[in-house]
Amino acid sequence: MRRTLAAILLAGWLVAGCSASGGEGSTIPTTAPTTTTTMAATSTTATSTTTAPATTTTTTTTTMPATTTTTTLPEGFPEEGRVNVLLMGGDSGVGRHGIRTDTMIVLSIDPATGEVAMFGIPRNLWGLPFPPGHPGVGSFDCGDCFGGIANEIYQWGAGRPDLFGEEDPGAAAAKTLLGHLLGLEIHYYALVDLQGFVDVIDAVGGIDIQVFQPISDDEYPNVDGTFSEIDLAPGTYHMEGHQALYYARSRHATDDFNRMARQRCVLQALAQQVNPLTWLGRLAVIREAVATDLPPAVAIYLIELLPDFDTATIAAIRFMPNAPEFAGTENSYIAGWTADRYPMPDRDFIAATVATVLSLPPADAISQLGLQPLETVCGPAAP
Repeated sequence: MRRTLAAILLAGWLVAGCSASGGEGSTIPTTAPTTTTTMAATSTTATSTTTAPATTTTTTTTTMPATTTTTTLPEGFPEEGRVNVLLMGGDSGVGRHGIRTDTMIVLSIDPATGEVAMFGIPRNLWGLPFPPGHPGVGSFDCGDCFGGIANEIYQWGAGRPDLFGEEDPGAAAAKTLLGHLLGLEIHYYALVDLQGFVDVIDAVGGIDIQVFQPISDDEYPNVDGTFSEIDLAPGTYHMEGHQALYYARSRHATDDFNRMARQRCVLQALAQQVNPLTWLGRLAVIREAVATDLPPAVAIYLIELLPDFDTATIAAIRFMPNAPEFAGTENSYIAGWTADRYPMPDRDFIAATVATVLSLPPADAISQLGLQPLETVCGPAAP
């Protein structure tokens, strides 16, 4: 099913907040009460327990920008036209101190064509390099790199306005280091927390998700600081906010990289299943849930662009160890491992891969690089 570029961007804002979990360094109280919940699959789509408010339908006429002529973009777009947005999911909430961005996804969008590439950065990548000559060089024992894992960059940067400026230095640090890793200038960011994700999934009436492998967690940290034992069996589900959060967030029975794949499925489901008018009708909820520096003129332009957009043609890469596109080869996005078994990125190879993806039409990039189409990971598109 084809949906709009507006849908994929808004969906991306939500998926950014779905993966914060009670991993190492978590400050959730260990004495919180435990409940047990068993989620049963259904052979047909279940009825959502949340009814999205009705929206008023209006008729608008949108002129598609021609790809053979120069497109005039509003102020706020980069000169080359392509806009890169960093989506981050923070784990702030009850019983937590500070913020770790356990989800980091960069969307690169061509507003003239609607082409989208999606780059996932694992939370535990260690030693992301600073750009040459950046004042942050020398801040850590590793010299020209960030001496921690990627999900710690935002929090560290927030305390270093001397390096990243007074206005949201945490986001500036993340955009700088992750952008250099990918060889991109990241123009904007969006940050959403756990409760914000739940609220907006509920506001749009939930999403349909096909679960292929069991997902079990005997101590799942709920948004309210309590813990639950949850089992999600294979099957098709209509998920409300908390259940969708569990699907996209839990990693105790799998790993970070499997979780990254599930996040892409949530993104696909939101883009395919939620009508653009529903998104527009829920903008007030989204504004409450999302912190962003995306200018209103850019957001409005993307919403009004309304190109035919097919989630099957997203070129999506996870820069992780044992990436599926390298099965049977010695190629890897990882240059080595720390003594604590954190992966260290091969920055030059990652940046070259990103450049290749953005130089090709998405379908060609998927084919040439051997990438997994979203339908392979998430199941066929909704009708």
